[in-house]
Amino acid sequence: MSSDRFDSLDKYYKQLNFFDLICTILFWLNASISILIFFTNGYQMWREILTFLFIFTTVIFFIADNYLSIYLIPSVESKRRVHLISKSLDVPLDYEITQKYYNNEIEPSIRKLGAHIFENSLFAKEVTRRMCSIERKKILIYAAIWILSLVVRTVDLEFIAIISQTLFTSTLLTKWLKLEYLRIKNEQIYNCLYDLFLLQRDEENARLSAKFLDCFVSYEAAKAYSGIKQSSKIFFEINDTYTEEWERIKEKLDIE
Repeated sequence: MSSDRFDSLDKYYKQLNFFDLICTILFWLNASISILIFFTNGYQMWREILTFLFIFTTVIFFIADNYLSIYLIPSVESKRRVHLISKSLDVPLDYEITQKYYNNEIEPSIRKLGAHIFENSLFAKEVTRRMCSIERKKILIYAAIWILSLVVRTVDLEFIAIISQTLFTSTLLTKWLKLEYLRIKNEQIYNCLYDLFLLQRDEENARLSAKFLDCFVSYEAAKAYSGIKQSSKIFFEINDTYTEEWERIKEKLDIE
């Protein structure tokens, strides 16, 4: 999108990005400290210091992660959802302002809402695809270390337990699985909306509106279930490319 793009909701997403970064740092700090504790066996003072740090960072991570997933992400997504409906139906449900965030010239209607979700899903499927690729690499590295520690018989069981705890009882696997779910749903919703706009002239208005609403609900439900904050960094990296792609899709499917 062009440089004159404006979105008053960005201030909420900046707060989201900050807490997401804090949670990521705390997670890997906890994992590192737990491994360091194992290697300080025989150094009681350092072991006690690291254990205290581990307890402290674990509590902070618990608070930050739950604040992010239980309150902050749903709150910001709720604001986005209200604004999406406002822009689609031209009803002032909020006071937020966006410029060049949603890009179609359809008259206020359920069809306009469908076009907004279509555009969102185009970006979302690519953002989540790239995010999944990054998360898979993290999982693969941890899984490789875990399998190697099981195969090598000289590896201490306590170290294996630490790796197992990080891999299986932390948010690492859960986040990856939810992200994969969100990626699949974004792709399905995108494909569904592509077909709807492709065949829109053959559909009755009421039936088409119902299908657009179904896609809208599915899109919002997938985001709510996963509780995943999609990467703003990746979004801005693909922004120009997929804005051009959206313009080509609009022209091809006569979305105006």
